[in-house]
Amino acid sequence: MLDLDSYLLRAFLTVAEIGTVNGAAAKLHRTQAAVSMQIRKLEELVGVALFSRSSKGLELTAHGQIMMAYAREIVVLSDEVGRRLTGKLLQGRIRLGVVEDFAASRLINILRDFRAQNPKVDIDIIVEPNRRLAEMFEEGKLDIVVCDITVLNRKPILIWTEYLTWVVRSDFVVDASRPLPVIMFDESCPWNVRTIATLSQRNIKWKTACVASTLVAMATAVRVGIGVGPMLEATIPEGCRALDKAADLPGAVRIEIGFYAQSEASEGVRYLVEFVSRHTAMADRP
Repeated sequence: MLDLDSYLLRAFLTVAEIGTVNGAAAKLHRTQAAVSMQIRKLEELVGVALFSRSSKGLELTAHGQIMMAYAREIVVLSDEVGRRLTGKLLQGRIRLGVVEDFAASRLINILRDFRAQNPKVDIDIIVEPNRRLAEMFEEGKLDIVVCDITVLNRKPILIWTEYLTWVVRSDFVVDASRPLPVIMFDESCPWNVRTIATLSQRNIKWKTACVASTLVAMATAVRVGIGVGPMLEATIPEGCRALDKAADLPGAVRIEIGFYAQSEASEGVRYLVEFVSRHTAMADRP
């Protein structure tokens, strides 16, 4: 039987998050030698290599990826047991910045469950465009941010891969003899480039029928029947549908959403980070 010490698991998770033993040691307020020894001890305990070296630093092996999901769960449960037995509830305020499309989909259930377990933690939810969220995070105005990975030059804690599908009003008919009327994102949105690339890949003739600066604007334009717009499946408005996956129609737009947290964070922020990580790992587990 494996006896996985949460002390070792915390060191492992920190190295996995930062990508270097040096950086992890600084964050944990331990020596580099101590953290290296903890990683070696954990690898000896489980009998497999958890990290491999690359030009970017340490990267998780396939076994390391598996270990990370369980390590997060064990550490979070350990902390939760301690709080329950001592009667100590997390308190404080968390400033969470999130891109609008994501706030309206994946995060709802996660935040609901977190709030149910931590009723004394207040969460400010700031919804802004991707680039503005990145600016606020770099200025220290946000504790946690969820935004496109291309707008922040940092390693995300998590990456969610999502697909924007092409959405139209239910009675909308695509006229193959005319350019496809497309509802585009504002030019400052990083998804704009990928949207155009997707259209170009299939040599589709199209025109910009409308520019939408927000999810509400995109949904409104689609519902009005102005044209087709890229949206997450969870945000498709009532009375609308996704286009069929035909060769003469644009394919889904692949986007990557990163989950970031400030390196110096409160206990509540750290716990929310672990909570989201654990929730995501459990949801993705076969």
